[in-house]
Amino acid sequence: MLKRSTKQIQAWLDAKNRKPLILQGQRQVGKTYFITKIVQNLIKPKGKVVVVDFIADKMFKQIFQTETAPSQIIKKLEIHLNVKINLENDLLFLDEIQESSEAIQSLKYFYEQLPLLKIVCAGSFLGIMHNESSFPVGKVEFENLGPLSFEEFLENSHKEIFEFYSNIDINKNDPIELYFHQRLLEYFSIYLCLGGMPEVVENYLSYLREGQNEALNQARKIQKQIILGYQSDFAKYAGVNNASHILHVYDAIPSQLNKEQDENVNKFTFSNVIPKSKGFNKIQGPLTWLEKSRLVIKTFICNKADIPLKAYTKENHFKLYYSDVGLLQCALEIPISKSVSMKMGEYKGYIAENFVATQIYLKNFSNLYAWSEGESEIEFLIYYKDEILPIEVKSSANFSRAKSLDSFIKRYSPNLAIKLAPLNLSYDTKKKLLTLPIYLINKL
Repeated sequence: MLKRSTKQIQAWLDAKNRKPLILQGQRQVGKTYFITKIVQNLIKPKGKVVVVDFIADKMFKQIFQTETAPSQIIKKLEIHLNVKINLENDLLFLDEIQESSEAIQSLKYFYEQLPLLKIVCAGSFLGIMHNESSFPVGKVEFENLGPLSFEEFLENSHKEIFEFYSNIDINKNDPIELYFHQRLLEYFSIYLCLGGMPEVVENYLSYLREGQNEALNQARKIQKQIILGYQSDFAKYAGVNNASHILHVYDAIPSQLNKEQDENVNKFTFSNVIPKSKGFNKIQGPLTWLEKSRLVIKTFICNKADIPLKAYTKENHFKLYYSDVGLLQCALEIPISKSVSMKMGEYKGYIAENFVATQIYLKNFSNLYAWSEGESEIEFLIYYKDEILPIEVKSSANFSRAKSLDSFIKRYSPNLAIKLAPLNLSYDTKKKLLTLPIYLINKL
């Protein structure tokens, strides 16, 4: 995700008519690090990043409350920070901007009155603000930042394996060299345990010199802290009463996934998710909160595979996944050392499916779709080269015939179908079926 975001940020920096940029993403995905360490080096001519953190220093909120003119805001920020802000070269970073509705409103005036100044904002809960009328519609741009993808994890973990991975061309349909196939499955197993939260990955890599078990245990400690932080945010940003309902929905996801054991993930059920409540209406608010906070991924279930897919969905017919597969395993309290020592075929199907959901979502941060028609089900449908591409996920190399995928191919005759599994790459010309090692999902 960082590569794509870096490219988009560079294009924004180079644009002649740029608007203030809002960087979206859930907490702990490294938005602050991304701006202060990576984007810092992209500024040309060389400038500095001036950080305004509305949580760390309450005075910033007061400045934006008492001043509306951008020139006066800049003047007071310079005094308070004891720094000179170069309007042409520097970048103003408004971190945790959801804490100040006045700062959000001011973006409109910065765009109109000081268009030369580069402004980037970050806030994990901008989509759930109570006072949405203050949002400067049409006066800002957006970019997304999510957890590290498997490909990015690999890039940070092993230079040579990543180089081999980067050179794989799935269009050639050539099997992966067995040694590298096995090594990539090993790294894939580690990623399933860690997920892509930057602090978790960084912590794991820093402890590797003390052995993998110690590194994994240290990573799990960070995962627990992240989940506790999310739960604290429920009350802070949603209120005490709503927080209880949000927590029930958030906790229901791993428990419902776990009930499926080795089977595919089923439709999310509403009964007793919130105590003494059965219908969708009661969880709709908490679910929307979690979606906008990017803590969960919703996959709509289509009853027909035709364009547009959204036309064949129902609001209350969907699957739910965690936004990070490592946090899912942490929430399920699966011992991390046991998980990583498993062979891929022993992984429960829902963990592999949750992994695929996260990787597809990181591509474009838009709706995901599944397919269910009659007794046949396909885990994911995506738009690929202006057509619908079915993706079936198998966590084991020892699976029976893929009847649902066969049914889809017979019914819709796609130009390509994908089966993701811990198998080597192969292609069935008759079915137009590409069997893809599950770790290559980022190549689509």
